[in-house]
Amino acid sequence: MNNNLKLFYIITFIALATGFGDAADVRSLIEFRDNSTIDWTRGVVAARGIGDPTTYSYYKKSQEQRQKTIADAMNKARHNLLETIVGIRINTENRVIDIVENYPSIMNQLREMTYQAPEVENLRRYLFDGTVEVWSQMKLNGGFTQLILPPEIRQIESIKQVRPGKNSTQPQTSARSSQIYTGMVVDARGIQAIPVVAPRILDENLEEVFGPTYASREFAVQKGVARYATNIWQAKFDLRVSDNPIVVKALKTIWPRRCDFIISNSDADKLRSASEHLLFLRECRVIIVLDPM
Repeated sequence: MNNNLKLFYIITFIALATGFGDAADVRSLIEFRDNSTIDWTRGVVAARGIGDPTTYSYYKKSQEQRQKTIADAMNKARHNLLETIVGIRINTENRVIDIVENYPSIMNQLREMTYQAPEVENLRRYLFDGTVEVWSQMKLNGGFTQLILPPEIRQIESIKQVRPGKNSTQPQTSARSSQIYTGMVVDARGIQAIPVVAPRILDENLEEVFGPTYASREFAVQKGVARYATNIWQAKFDLRVSDNPIVVKALKTIWPRRCDFIISNSDADKLRSASEHLLFLRECRVIIVLDPM
């Protein structure tokens, strides 16, 4: 079994064992690194650490020696976790490392977060030669997202929904254009796109349809700007987009960054046509379906 496949089964077990996410479906969008994984669907980063023994057998060590080996493994796991975190892509312009280079205080806070990250105890392994393997994990949503979200994603006040009264003489639009959508699913398969923390959806004129202008920071921090998935049917029935999402096709992505998605002008017009649509965009009820990585 190759290393990537082993990591896939390990991170799947992590998700099931810890209960992260709204569902325990193994069809997550998972990005593999050398000693870590990023589960973009559940918003969880996990990293591995190896503690090397000073003597041949773990079980012939003193309790103090065993604890030191475990502590060394955890330190390496958390170091790998921090290394993975700072390499995460935020948007088409920046990675986390670009932020922390300008703001050392953010780096200090990220270091503190990773060194407080819990171990996945079910995954601890003791090898015959005394080596100990451990995994540490951290959620992307919450404190991490609050630190690194672009400043243009601001708190947006509630949007008042205006409906015509019974005696209104306003002409009625067609049933299709007046349909109230509860979320958006973007089918971005087949265009070689990659996930980022703060993606943008654009129309064919490169005008923003969803992104920093529309997402409210409150919801972006709590739930992430968007969720990623690899299964279109799973995405359509995800609770994040409720019971009537609009499904749009991403025509292409912008190279070389490949994290902004272009949809047709007609789909963009549907999203701009009513305050109800602005409401679900504000609440980040968006799922982007990508090819498995």
